[in-house]
Amino acid sequence: MDPRQVRNFLAVVEHGGFGRAAAALKLAQPTLSQSVKALERELGVALFRRAAHGVVPTGAGRRFVGPARQLMHDVARLDASVGGHQQPVLELVAGAPLAAHPGAALVGSFVAARPDVLVHVDRVPDRTTGDDTVLTRVRDGASELGLAYLPAPLHDLSTIVLGRHAFLLAFPPGTELPAGPVPLSILDEHPLIAVPHGPSQHRMVQAAIRAAGVMPQLVVENGQRDLSDALVLAGVGATFLPDAAAPDLVARGAVVRAVDPPLRLAYGLVHRPIELTAIAAAFVGHVRG
Repeated sequence: MDPRQVRNFLAVVEHGGFGRAAAALKLAQPTLSQSVKALERELGVALFRRAAHGVVPTGAGRRFVGPARQLMHDVARLDASVGGHQQPVLELVAGAPLAAHPGAALVGSFVAARPDVLVHVDRVPDRTTGDDTVLTRVRDGASELGLAYLPAPLHDLSTIVLGRHAFLLAFPPGTELPAGPVPLSILDEHPLIAVPHGPSQHRMVQAAIRAAGVMPQLVVENGQRDLSDALVLAGVGATFLPDAAAPDLVARGAVVRAVDPPLRLAYGLVHRPIELTAIAAAFVGHVRG
């Protein structure tokens, strides 16, 4: 099996069509199509079927994605072990808000130390199930490393705890509040902009609200972190946010308070319990430092 065929197959999966994949790979579309057909003949199965908007993997194609990505990781490790000169690529998937805090700073410092590396950051949209999607993409090989909240032990993935986020409450500019942390009961007096469904922070907040016996008035439910910030600044209501994002919102006029009792979530890197590529191992060492 030619690794280029596998690379081409994965490009079609990731781009959702032969035309877009060919453009990304800088190949002629007939060349790409012939490569995938040759792979299908070798495997003895069809890997794609036509859909309304391009092509989608067949059942066999979906089952081949994980092993195909693992094969490409193995090829990268082999290339590095014999002094190959291909540009090393780091694959990292993260959800909000970890993609920005601390993801941006970690990637920035790593690229500064390793300017030869191309970092591919796959940011999971806020409106999805957040960390659940990150973990799924790491498990199926879509990304070698994931940056996720770690609310519970992950027995099938290796985890590297990097820190904790405290979740605070942000109120519209001009809100009069006592100094210091505020109890969750304060939400009985202020409308709430909900964090997206699914992510770990949503589950933590919902559990804390139920435990406190609070019944906040929900005024907006949206799937975008930056939109929640804009709604707070527009006076719509309060919202929860990680401590790392608080200074920017305070500088723009919001009133931010810690919560009593505190709400905290650990976060870190996750990967499958296999040997990492050299560049992924270098990133793990960098962030641990």
